Amino acid sequence: MTLQLDHRTDGVLVLTLSDPARRNPIGHALRQRLTEALSEAESDDHVTAVVLTGAGGHFSAGGDIRDQQPRSLAAHRERFATIKDLVGRMVRFSKPLVAAVDGWAAGGGFGLALACPTVVASDRARFVASFTRIGLIPDMGLLASLPARIGPVRARRLILDNRRVDAAEALDLGIVDQLVPADGLLAAASACALQEAATAPMVRQLVNDWFAREIGAALDYEQQLQPLLLNSADAAEGRAAFREKRTPRFRGC
Repeated sequence: MTLQLDHRTDGVLVLTLSDPARRNPIGHALRQRLTEALSEAESDDHVTAVVLTGAGGHFSAGGDIRDQQPRSLAAHRERFATIKDLVGRMVRFSKPLVAAVDGWAAGGGFGLALACPTVVASDRARFVASFTRIGLIPDMGLLASLPARIGPVRARRLILDNRRVDAAEALDLGIVDQLVPADGLLAAASACALQEAATAPMVRQLVNDWFAREIGAALDYEQQLQPLLLNSADAAEGRAAFREKRTPRFRGC
């Protein structure tokens, strides 16, 4: 788990998920560190805005499969309390929070990107839900954040069929707010964040609160049900199929 912090002179804090060899997976320790970093940024008067990105040409390949082991329901739900805290903090962040997405944003990485109120993507970005491939429901708030952007019918279809969405289609659907060349991604995301920072902060906060109103219900739903699924035979089969690069054989248990 590595999270790099870069405090820039213009007031932008760049948070970089940095495990490029594994396409920046999101495990429990990283979620905890992200929560801490955002909490510190929110109270730091020198931080005007935050940009969240990934190293090595990808945003994030999603949840860390090595971290998804059978645990007691109580242990799983405690870990999901961290997800609830992280995503709840992101969607209602008091300062501009922009995702800068290059390459893959898959599974939990997709959810993490959409937890940012603004998403700027490179022209080589790709998005996929991928949860049902491993016997799980979407988490990281994706059950609410994706339909909020593209509507419930399209969101349901993308979640269930796991179709890969390229950058141009993501812009057309509304998954991303701005599309830029890969070599200008960070600069564009930072400029977008600073432009937003010039707006009235109380108004911005209240607008974000309104559009985030469904997130809490989705996070509660995840916390109750995803622990059951993580311990299921189908989830174990999904993880095995992922490691072995084969099609899973689900049995509904």
